[in-house]
Amino acid sequence: MGSFGRAASAVMVAVSALTGWSYPAGAAAPPVPASPTSRLAGTWGACGSWWTETPTQMESGSVCGVDGVVAENGQTTQLAEPLISVTRYVCSKRRFESCQDESWTGTVRRSEMTVDPFLRRASIRGTLGGCVLDVEFAGLGQPRPEGSFWQSYGVSGSTPTISVGGNHTFTSRASWWGGVCGRTVSPGPAEQISAWMFRGGEANIAGFGGGGDGRCGCDGAACAMSSRPATAC
Repeated sequence: MGSFGRAASAVMVAVSALTGWSYPAGAAAPPVPASPTSRLAGTWGACGSWWTETPTQMESGSVCGVDGVVAENGQTTQLAEPLISVTRYVCSKRRFESCQDESWTGTVRRSEMTVDPFLRRASIRGTLGGCVLDVEFAGLGQPRPEGSFWQSYGVSGSTPTISVGGNHTFTSRASWWGGVCGRTVSPGPAEQISAWMFRGGEANIAGFGGGGDGRCGCDGAACAMSSRPATAC
């Protein structure tokens, strides 16, 4: 996932913006600050992969579902429905080797992809073209937290800007099983099957106008003074 894809229930990050701006006596008053803009977004999903090998055939594949707000071509996008992706790769070991690579991508109804807020269970069901899905996930151990905090400031034209925010994600290793495109996936050795579930969120606030999409709140020069990389702008 532009990094896959990464807060139990949803994350709330306390953020605040500077509300005063001083200027020399006699100088013209600065522009009236625009009202701060804020954003709170969440993402959740589950992914699983498998690998098997017999004397005559090798097979691998994966299923991944995500819902919420995702990054697409550098822009944040609110998914209308859960987005599911399935891949399957099969190679014959017979005298004349042949391989077949298949993939399916599409959406399912929200009732067909569920992820427990505490990452204990998840499920993906539905049909993508000719691929029927009916898989279950069960969490293994406690979810692992991870997160970051950022801030930026600068000037947009003649208007001071400031933006702060953060993100937090919980990821849980999982066992998974079920039907994938007519194949049955069963729990097996760690080297042959793996899965994980995740829930995360991001919050930010930008003030003084010039905040663009509310995510950065600075131009290229201002970002150079920020704790965030200029590319994030």
